[in-house]
Amino acid sequence: MYNLAFEVNGAVMTAAQGWRVLMSWASLLGISMLAASHQLTRFEVDTAGDFLELWRKKLCMILADVVALERAVDLISEGFFDGHDVLFADSQKKLTSSHETSRLLVVGYNCFAKENGKESIDMEAIERSPGRKVDHFLNEWVMLSRSKVLVARGEIFATRDEVLALLKTDDPGTNP
Repeated sequence: MYNLAFEVNGAVMTAAQGWRVLMSWASLLGISMLAASHQLTRFEVDTAGDFLELWRKKLCMILADVVALERAVDLISEGFFDGHDVLFADSQKKLTSSHETSRLLVVGYNCFAKENGKESIDMEAIERSPGRKVDHFLNEWVMLSRSKVLVARGEIFATRDEVLALLKTDDPGTNP
């Protein structure tokens, strides 16, 4: 259980750092596009099609990742820790902050999309169904914590088998 708690907290901290970088990029892009659309020289939305689609995809991905990680943390807490929160205070704060920031970025994008006749992001649909990422997080955390215990016991081949089993079931093409 000790290893599992640290795997979950480490994964949240690592993911939050990556999201911070992506959210900074998305924020800057969004601010520049929103500011440009309110000036006299309107932003040429048609010429920015690739940027808009990239912006939209990144925001959808960030929100889906945050929601999936939250769900996986909740399932780990319920299933392995009798409903007690597995996250340390700083990890919980980063996860909550990441979710709030991703929602704000989507709201900003949707505002821009509405003004410019582009497809908006259905935040509720993403939050209802984060895809197979939840299963991926759960399987990875359990495998890593089991592997650490097996290594500590000197069972190197059993550790290898754990890792290989995860890799065989992990198909990146099926994770949205």
